[in-house]
Amino acid sequence: ATSTRTCLYSLTSAVLAAATPRTFDIPINGATNWNIVLANTGANPITAITLASSPNGALFGLAVAIVAVPVAAGASLATIDGLGEPIITLRIIITSALGSTVSIEAGGY
Repeated sequence: ATSTRTCLYSLTSAVLAAATPRTFDIPINGATNWNIVLANTGANPITAITLASSPNGALFGLAVAIVAVPVAAGASLATIDGLGEPIITLRIIITSALGSTVSIEAGGY
């Protein structure tokens, strides 16, 4: 069955300070099938990305590193997909060794 709750999220050009991990909590809101696009909109590469999920929005599982890094300036990470995973929040922690900006979009049903 498809969840009636939806996930719609958009963040444009969030600043990543040099060598400082920044946390983004993406509200999946119980959507069963969802995807996220992460774009490096800055001038320097993104050098680390980790993901952790929360079934209820308070406790997060162990963070897992994304291996498709670095993400070059002007490039996008292949979509992060959740199929049959009705979580409440996906935590994304992003680092750029030299500093950059990032845009994130998420959607699901």
